[in-house]
Amino acid sequence: MDASVVVLSVVVLLFAVASAVLGFVAESKTLTPDEIKYSGGVCVYPAKPAYMLGICAAALLVAAQVIASVASLCCSCFKPRGGATGPKLKKAASSIVLSWVAAAAAAAASYAQGVSWNAATTRDAVVDGLFIKQCEYLRGAVFMRAALLGLAAAVLGICAYAILRERPAGDEEPKPDGQQPAVGGAQNAQQQVAPLPQVQAHAQV
Repeated sequence: MDASVVVLSVVVLLFAVASAVLGFVAESKTLTPDEIKYSGGVCVYPAKPAYMLGICAAALLVAAQVIASVASLCCSCFKPRGGATGPKLKKAASSIVLSWVAAAAAAAASYAQGVSWNAATTRDAVVDGLFIKQCEYLRGAVFMRAALLGLAAAVLGICAYAILRERPAGDEEPKPDGQQPAVGGAQNAQQQVAPLPQVQAHAQV
């Protein structure tokens, strides 16, 4: 495996895993119905730790995506000899697109929703069918869903870079000058060298 792929994988996964950990922690710190106060037809929502945790998790996810995308873009522009071409480029492009779709779903749809519902604010109470006013709150494991989508986005981004760095089968790394073996060089040299004539000494009587 290319050393640059290993380095990128470590860096991107470091950001993505940190984002996922914060997402899981935020899920355990979300607002509960008992913490919502009702006063004069208005629901008062207190600030929860999930608010800042969600913001930090989204920021780390975006950082991981930017690193993976910039690396893939640079690799496609300055790809090494024998790098990915044709169908492999299409696979890499598809992986990048899917990676950003997953990241957007995690950051914009899930993290943003979780952050907004865990911020300190007030909202009007909703009226039930029996004219009973209730306070809405966030349902569903949005932070957990965002964490899993973020990990999937990171893996897809790494796969795209690995595809771009992949060399075709049989293509070896170029060696320094003087160390690159010539194909069939030794064999051709042996075939081209003609045998030297043998000189026999005749004794004179």
